[in-house]
Amino acid sequence: MIVKVCKGVNIAMTRQNYGSLRGGGTTRRGGAWQWTVIGFVFGFGCAAIVGLILVITGSTDALSGVLSAGRATPTPIVMVISATPLPVTPTIEPTVGIVTATATLGQAQIAAPVASATTSIQVQVVPSATTPPLATATVAGPLISQIPGDLLGKRSPLIQVPGGPFEMGTKAQEAAIAAEECTSLWQSKCDPNDATDSFPPHTVTVSPFYIEEKEVTYDQYLAFLNSEQIGMGARNGKHKNGCEGQLCIETRTENQNSNIISDSQNYRVNPAISNYPVAGVTWYGAEAYCVAVGRRLPTEAEWEHAARWTQNTIYPWGNEFNVLYARTSRPQETDAALKGAKPVGSYSSFNGLYDMAGNVAEWVSDWYDPLYYTTLSNSTTPVVDPKGPVAGTQKVLRGGSWDALPFYSRSVHRQSLPPLGPTLWAGFRCASNTSDTGTAGTTGTTGTTGTGATAPIATVPVGTGGNEQNAQPGLPATATPPPPLAAPPASATPPLATLNSGASG
Repeated sequence: MIVKVCKGVNIAMTRQNYGSLRGGGTTRRGGAWQWTVIGFVFGFGCAAIVGLILVITGSTDALSGVLSAGRATPTPIVMVISATPLPVTPTIEPTVGIVTATATLGQAQIAAPVASATTSIQVQVVPSATTPPLATATVAGPLISQIPGDLLGKRSPLIQVPGGPFEMGTKAQEAAIAAEECTSLWQSKCDPNDATDSFPPHTVTVSPFYIEEKEVTYDQYLAFLNSEQIGMGARNGKHKNGCEGQLCIETRTENQNSNIISDSQNYRVNPAISNYPVAGVTWYGAEAYCVAVGRRLPTEAEWEHAARWTQNTIYPWGNEFNVLYARTSRPQETDAALKGAKPVGSYSSFNGLYDMAGNVAEWVSDWYDPLYYTTLSNSTTPVVDPKGPVAGTQKVLRGGSWDALPFYSRSVHRQSLPPLGPTLWAGFRCASNTSDTGTAGTTGTTGTTGTGATAPIATVPVGTGGNEQNAQPGLPATATPPPPLAAPPASATPPLATLNSGASG
């Protein structure tokens, strides 16, 4: 096409010049230089047209060669593209938002997805919903010389619990009978399915140990909260994070129904309830207290063995519920001011322990797993000193409470709450591997009873008559529950509110 265009121009030009030549005159003599100028103009025009067509068709390399003819060839610039890591958050899924690059001289290869200067990669870390938290590490208790005197002197006496094998858990038939009693005796309703996590009964062996005869009181726990010697104290609000970095107990700052008041100088309660079991304490707060006084929380197996003793009874006193020996929601209080726990030591059982049924449910050290008993029963080796699952999301409580029906105060019954789930019907008591023999200031394993004497040992009555394995132990004929304390004055701390623990009716 280009040739034809130029060729047509030449033909037209030739014809025109041919006519002028024929005209004669001086034009004929100057024709040589005219032809030279005209040929140059038309030649340059053809070259320009060719270049324009090459640009339109994309043949820029050919155009560059035409335009750069006669000049020195410049050194080509090689651009190498590399990937710069973006400041993104690590992810548990390594294939999300990953940019890789390999570079060679003059060539870049970038794998998708490509991050540009204006592109950001959103990466979200998604924790597994099924992964339970790690088991809480056991903190070693202080030496006797390291326990402040005010804590040492307030510790509860210990009761020795004999070791050995016992049948832990219960059977469906027993649970069904206990649930039926909720209707026939207490005009309420209990779900026997609430007992399935206590199935099946299985044999475990526990080593001899010691457990406190009474539940920890407000007076004892306030000594712990106010002890700046062990790093606690109201001045720094240590109840919020002083127990393994977690909340120890709810005060009125966190719960208006709490009995504990903090004024930035100390923690206190109405003196009228100093000897009541501390409540509203978290599992971390219970564990931290026990460690601070040189003890620990009992395991679930230890607690049940202490409650059932060697007779392996359903309740701490026998196999039938008796309102004289437990503080539960039955009989019902008609006066709201009288609802709540009673002072520790109000309800005795034959093994030297108090309030093992009702009053406040008690934290133990184990994580909760509803199928844990099935695992133990399937063990091919003897189960010795079980300590519960290695991890979980809730901790076990034992013994039932003042706000629960008798069904839930059976020594075989299990309850659970999140370790940071304090409630005004939950407290605790501590245990120890030794009798805490010694005096303050003397090096020892865990501490003393506060007097320097060996902790008291329980005396188990024998020969009470009837079936020694299952009979209710003989108790004094005059044994009656202590009268309730007088209602505190109007200015005193209000009584505990009646809480729905999911077990009352």
